[in-house]
Amino acid sequence: MNKELSAKNIALGALLSASVTVATMLSMPVPGFRLYFNLGEGIIYTIALTLGPGFGGICGGLGAGLGDIILGYPLWAPFTLIIKGFEGYVVGKLRNRGHKKAMLAGAIVMMCGYSTIAGVLYGWKAAPVELVTDIIQTGMGAALALVLVPLLRKRINPFIANQKGKGSDKV
Repeated sequence: MNKELSAKNIALGALLSASVTVATMLSMPVPGFRLYFNLGEGIIYTIALTLGPGFGGICGGLGAGLGDIILGYPLWAPFTLIIKGFEGYVVGKLRNRGHKKAMLAGAIVMMCGYSTIAGVLYGWKAAPVELVTDIIQTGMGAALALVLVPLLRKRINPFIANQKGKGSDKV
């Protein structure tokens, strides 16, 4: 994300955060635990791989945290803000080293963060359940991102090329 906060960047960040929230709300609870599987990972990875660490981190953290609150998991929201934010940042930061490597690094951040918090909050027997859910979620998210990123790049690159050199309108 550019250092300047243009109206376009703020609006884009809000829309992308909302898209992460909606994808997070497409969820399935894990019976017996205060955990759920969701589709937000794929959108976080797509944002981070397409637009970089700034958008990936901010939109991932805010969007997924808001999803936790809306879905009735407010206890998780502050942890999600940090974990998903860092995950999106890492994926965006490493995107030039290969998309699969970047998503693997982000998945490790997410799995370590959530498994640790699940163990602290619910006891260490909950950590393996969280880990299995996270493996499935990050795998499905990575598959979704690998499909979406090439499609979006074809449509976004002309827009970005047209924005260069227009002062505060840069994306």
